[in-house]
Order: sequence, then C-alpha cells, then structure tokens
Amino acid sequence: MKRVLITGAEGFVAKYLYEEIKDLCEVRGGFFIKKELPYESFYLDVTDHSSVKVAVRDGGYDAIYHLAGQSSAKTAKTNFFDTYRINVLGALNIAEAVTSLSLKTRVIFISTSDVYGVPMYLPVDEKHPVSPLNAYSHSKLLSEEILRSYAGKGLDIVIARSFNHTGRGQTSNFFIPSMVEQVLNAENGGTIYTGDLSVKRDFSDVRDIVRAYRELLNVKSGLYNVSSGKSVMLKEILDYIIRLSGKEVHPQTNGELLRKGEPSEFVGSSELLRNAVGWMPKRNIFETIEWMMNDD
Repeated sequence: MKRVLITGAEGFVAKYLYEEIKDLCEVRGGFFIKKELPYESFYLDVTDHSSVKVAVRDGGYDAIYHLAGQSSAKTAKTNFFDTYRINVLGALNIAEAVTSLSLKTRVIFISTSDVYGVPMYLPVDEKHPVSPLNAYSHSKLLSEEILRSYAGKGLDIVIARSFNHTGRGQTSNFFIPSMVEQVLNAENGGTIYTGDLSVKRDFSDVRDIVRAYRELLNVKSGLYNVSSGKSVMLKEILDYIIRLSGKEVHPQTNGELLRKGEPSEFVGSSELLRNAVGWMPKRNIFETIEWMMNDD
C-alpha cells in the first residue's frame, strides 16, 4: 500500500481526494488551518522550508499531492503578495525537500487551466501556449516551471492542469456555489448579482476530478489536462439553479463581477489522460448542481 501525503488537507478538494484513495493508500494530511479530519494529519506551513523538509523526510511517502495554496483568482486580486508567496514558495519547498533528500517520491502538483489564458483554439490541449491573465494563474505557472526544473535533479513530477470543478463544500468565491448560495438565500421575487452570464465554461464534478487524481499515481510523469471536454453557458447553469429552487429570482449584472479580457468560451481536452488510463467524467454539471442543492 502506497504512503501518500496530501498538503492543503483542510481544503475543498482534499477531502474528496482522501475518500477516493483511502482504500488504496495510507494517507496523511498536512493542514495550515486546523480542521478535524477523518485521518492522521498534522500542521504544515508549506512556505516554511525546514518544516517541509522534516515532514517529507520523516513521512516516507511514495507520493505527495500538493494541493496547498491560494486557489482563487478573485482572492488574488486583493491578496497579490500572498498568492505568489504561498503558491510559488510552497512548490519550491516541496521540490527542494524531495530532491535534496534523494527521495523517489512522486510529486503530483495541482495546477490550473487558467495558465492557458485566452484560447487560440478549442478544445485546449496540453500543447496550447500559456498566457496567464492574473496573479493566481501566473503564480501557478511559475510553480510549474520550478517543478519542471527539478525534474533535471531527479524529481518525479506530474502536473495536473485542472479545469473548473465544483461540489459540496466549495466556497462562494467560485461561480456555481456563489449562485447556489445567492439563489437559496434570496426571497421569492428577489434579486441576485452576477457577472457575464453569456460566457461558456468547462465544469466537472469534484468527485470525477479526484478519480483522475487517483490515476496520476501511476501515469508517466508529465503534464495532463483534467476537464469534462464540454462547455456550458453560465446563464444555462444559473437558470437551472433557479428552476431547482422553485423560486422566481431576478439576476442583475454587477460591474464589479465582470472580468476584463476573459474568453467567451473555454473548454479543455483530456485526451492525453484518457488515452493513458481511460479516465472519463461520469457526471454532467447539472447532476452536480442537483447534488449541491440537496441536503441528503
């Protein structure tokens, strides 16, 4: 049984990843914000080089899922410095710890499709040029470049460029949970506030995403997109949320939520991952929304 560390264990995706791999791996979690977890965990500040090195040295891990970081482009606008500090330094410390100790530990780095920027063609594959549009995506790209540079020092690195994904427990910094929260809290006949609903995006269920992450334990080292391969207009998603709520709700555009330079459509290709391990999403985004809006 492989021994695995999940950094950012208090985060949205980590709990689903644990559930996905717990029967295959002995899992430990490193958290920064204290949270009760159903498995062995410990405090870990990934920006602290010595702490990371000790954790990696003493853990005897076969693989590290590096999820810790600042994960919101919205937050990055007001927390510019910490976005770079946490994301870039965290990746550097993981890479340096593993290679300086001459370990064979596989590092699985969860990056973002945002590094591609405005697409030159669709669907976006791993060969697409990168052109990050904000501090968050730029910090992720810098982290990727650092990790790839350590491959020359023997680091076994797998990079997952994940497209949008959602599910229960995701914060309202992201579109779908924000719309669910606003609609459920709105009075019948009330107003909610949105950005541009005409754009189309590629959304996956977090449970499908972590199935892909499980497969990354065994793929050839390298870069893999993780996406549904389908785009849906945001207005269609919001209309569905409103319909499920049974309310009459009136969306109103808020200029502060509009993003300049955002592409009208963004959809990814996961053909490389599918060919490697046969992974495909099992759920569509409307099934995911139903799950998010039900309490059972």
